[in-house]
Amino acid sequence: MKQRSSVLSAVALAVSAVLVSIGGAAYADDLFVDGDAIAVGTQADIEFGTVACGSTTTEQVAVYLKSNGHQGNTQGQKVFKNDTWVNVTAETTAPLSVTVTDGVAGDIEVPEDWEGTAVYGNNDLSPTGATVTVTLTAGTTPGGRIGTVTFSGSGTNWEGKPITVGPVSKTARWTVGPCATKTDTTTTLSCPDSVVYTGTALTPCTATLTSAGGASLSLPVSYASNTLAGTATATASFAGDATRNPSDATTTFEIAKAPSTTTLDCPASVTYTGAPHTPCSASVVGVGGLAASVPPSYTDNIAAGTGQASASYPGDDNHSGSSATKSFAILPAGATCTVTGYAGVYDGAAHGAEGTCTGLNDEDLRSGLSLGETFIDVPGGTARWNFAFANYMPQSGTADIAIGPAASSIALVCSDTVYDGTAKETCTAKVTGGGGLDESVPVTYQKNTAAGEATASADYAGDRNHTSSTASTTFRIAKAPTTTTITCTAPNTYTGQPLTPCTARVVGAGGLDDAVTPTYENNIAAGPAARVSAAYPGGPNHEPSADATTFEIGKAASSIALACIGPVVYTGEPHTPCTAVVSGAGLAAFTVPVTYVDNVHAGDAGASASWQGDDNHVGTSVQGGFVIGKAPSLVVVNCPTAKIPFSGSAIEPCTATVTGAGGLNQPLTVAYTGNTAVGFATASASFPGDADHLAGEGSATFEIEAWKLDGFYKPVDMGTTVLNVVKGGSTVPLKFAVRAGETEVTSLTTLKAAFVVKGASCDPADAKSDDVLTTTGNTTLRYDATAHQWIQNWQTPKTPGKCYTVVLTTADGSTLSAQFQTK
Repeated sequence: MKQRSSVLSAVALAVSAVLVSIGGAAYADDLFVDGDAIAVGTQADIEFGTVACGSTTTEQVAVYLKSNGHQGNTQGQKVFKNDTWVNVTAETTAPLSVTVTDGVAGDIEVPEDWEGTAVYGNNDLSPTGATVTVTLTAGTTPGGRIGTVTFSGSGTNWEGKPITVGPVSKTARWTVGPCATKTDTTTTLSCPDSVVYTGTALTPCTATLTSAGGASLSLPVSYASNTLAGTATATASFAGDATRNPSDATTTFEIAKAPSTTTLDCPASVTYTGAPHTPCSASVVGVGGLAASVPPSYTDNIAAGTGQASASYPGDDNHSGSSATKSFAILPAGATCTVTGYAGVYDGAAHGAEGTCTGLNDEDLRSGLSLGETFIDVPGGTARWNFAFANYMPQSGTADIAIGPAASSIALVCSDTVYDGTAKETCTAKVTGGGGLDESVPVTYQKNTAAGEATASADYAGDRNHTSSTASTTFRIAKAPTTTTITCTAPNTYTGQPLTPCTARVVGAGGLDDAVTPTYENNIAAGPAARVSAAYPGGPNHEPSADATTFEIGKAASSIALACIGPVVYTGEPHTPCTAVVSGAGLAAFTVPVTYVDNVHAGDAGASASWQGDDNHVGTSVQGGFVIGKAPSLVVVNCPTAKIPFSGSAIEPCTATVTGAGGLNQPLTVAYTGNTAVGFATASASFPGDADHLAGEGSATFEIEAWKLDGFYKPVDMGTTVLNVVKGGSTVPLKFAVRAGETEVTSLTTLKAAFVVKGASCDPADAKSDDVLTTTGNTTLRYDATAHQWIQNWQTPKTPGKCYTVVLTTADGSTLSAQFQTK
């Protein structure tokens, strides 16, 4: 069977039917339950009655299954399966709490024949139930209170599926009795900051309870972690009583680690063996039963001297660490030493004693052997040796060092040389001997200036460590070479005479520097074959020498004088105005042909001449030129001399030509001014020039004659003093004829007649009259071919007593006018 215990706050479980009763054996009223759900019944509520102020009390609640009489395999029924368990849970809120009792009382066992039989009919209860404890913690405020406890159940049905029933809620009621005022208390806990570990539980604290108006009381102290080193906890509490409120206190204190003691034992001394010495032992003790050995460690425990031993205990959870040190002596051992002296001839090396020392294991200890003084020079001396080596006892003694003198010899070496006018010292002398003697020795000379055989000697007197020695030899002084050098100036140019541009000198050692006379060959004509030589015969101290060379006689320059006469002007034919004359050193002047380029047309013409030269002269050439000026041009404009009638269009009756040297003869375009109006017109032409001709221009005039106007014909009377009187509003025919020269003008577009009617003064005293009418006559002007005249019908103004002037103007500017007065 399952067993569980829980304090329930919010759980919903499934139960086929649950019956809740209150009290020990007295159940609450039955619940009406069916197998599918829990129905709220009439069981009594949970009654606590009157409870003491601040007290805690409990009530027992019994929970049973209640059969609904249904069979589990009926469609849709939720009936708990036979022989299973239903888990009962309950929940509430403060100040109430609920506890489902552990064990069998926490669950309800479903009987084996609960499902599918008639044994448990409707409203029958299960033979066993669950017990739920409801606990009330009363407050400190008097008066009635209510709360709610909710019950649920869960299990499985005949299909093995989980089902739940509930919740069923019950009301709890209670009344808090009168409350008395309690006194506050204070619990004070006193502990040291720290105590030292002893291996037993430590109880160093005291606790005191105090309250207002009451005596102080000692309280027992409880401890935690108060045996081992670390932080311990002390607690004291007062549960309270009818007149005093509870109080408590908690604090900590430290348990410090206990000290430990480490002890080290060593002998006073040991003897050096070459191996590490480990002669000591160590142990540690402390409270709480600490007692153990500690491994020592060593320093300086091999070599003779003072060895150091140390032991250290690092500490543990309850003990601090400790350590100890101690020293012991390591005594030196004895070594075996053999030392001998030296006897020999001086050799420049340091000589002293020789010897060996060995140790305990035959190891070589010569590095600790000092053989004492060494001696280089004759006669030697006494060496004082001593032995000192770590870990071994020191030793000392003496040895004889005997050194005799060494022999010496001189090496005199000379080299032949050449005379230079100074004393020659070409020899070196070195003395050598045992011990590294190697020194220069002074050399003495005889007959060592002039060319011939010279003598050299050297002597060494000896020294403390060497015997004396001497040497002599000869060397040759040869004649000095000489150098004869010819120097020629350049360049050298043909003149027709022998050329001597060179000098010669001989130089040699001893200050020889003399002039030598040169000899020439082929030194007149131009070319590279001119030769010069010079020879020095030699002397007592100098060898002969000679020199020869060639020099070049360059061709002489030639020149051409190019002269051109001028200026010249373009003619259309080639111009040859120049001459060229060649001249040069030793050369009679002569002329050469001139070559021309661009010598026909105007502009820069080129002239050149050249001569290829001869054996003694360099050829030459010259470039020059002259200017061919442009020829003048003549422009002629031809116009008719007879008058030309006005036509209304531009009249262009003239022609123009330009002529000039070289066959220039071409027409030109004529430009006109004033050639549309009556009067004199001008025709002009210009030639801009060309490559060979200058620009030119010309002009001429001709006269344009005005038209001849006749009229006005009858019925109009003409004359400046005639006033034609007409009826106002009547039509007046203005008749006239126009001739251009002898040709009658009959075209209206050529005529371009304009009629202007102006108001005029009828009285000579009236100087101002307004214009009345202006007309071009385009609608009424016509030509009468039969009468050979033009007719303009003028509709006169209707106002009587007015005077008018009618003016006809034709295209050429000619006019006719007549005066009229209306009546």
